Amino acid sequence: MKLKQMPFVLGCIATSVITITAACGGTSNSPTGNGRTCDNTTYTPNYASDTGVVLKRWPGLPIKVYFETSNTVRDATTIEDLTREGFDDWEARMGVNFWQEVTDREFADMTVRVSTVAPQSTLGVTTVYFFQGSSILEEAEMVIYNWASLPTDEFAPTAAHEMGHALGISGHSANNQDIMFFTGNASGMLTTADQNTIRTSYCNFGSSSALTTRSRTPKELLQSETSVCPLKH
Repeated sequence: MKLKQMPFVLGCIATSVITITAACGGTSNSPTGNGRTCDNTTYTPNYASDTGVVLKRWPGLPIKVYFETSNTVRDATTIEDLTREGFDDWEARMGVNFWQEVTDREFADMTVRVSTVAPQSTLGVTTVYFFQGSSILEEAEMVIYNWASLPTDEFAPTAAHEMGHALGISGHSANNQDIMFFTGNASGMLTTADQNTIRTSYCNFGSSSALTTRSRTPKELLQSETSVCPLKH
């Protein structure tokens, strides 16, 4: 399990706008785990009941992540490594093995790509795939865009925000202290509410055994939901 603590700094500017590219169905507000049923009041504080928030989840953890790019240099590091730090922060703060990097795309549940060519004002995009009417995620894709005007230390908090979407948080917190607030938060740090919202979705991980090799459903047969993270000006 990776438990690397990252030094978050002020100035997270991640902004996400949910765009439904196909109908989104189902929630995971009442998953079963630890021999009981969880609801939105089991782990508090959380924002599972906020307007526009719909929770989904993976059938098991960790999810397997493949990085399509490897060496997008940024100062003395790479954006890929800064993205990994953002992912690792969920693990460090919650003690849960959320993701595992793989070197073969064929075995990946989620692909991550750093792009040096960005759509206007777009910082990051995360798309999740699921069956219509289901709250169980099947695949995910994430793109992090390299903006020269973005301070290096803001990439990792942005990746943490995007990972929140990839883990199943659709929508945003109404509290500007949370990393999943629609414009991120000032500290770039995950709050108790961020963590409890994920606990609510996974019922504190009572039924989240490791993902095994599974057959892939063609994406054209799945519904998709895309979260777009614009660059704030």
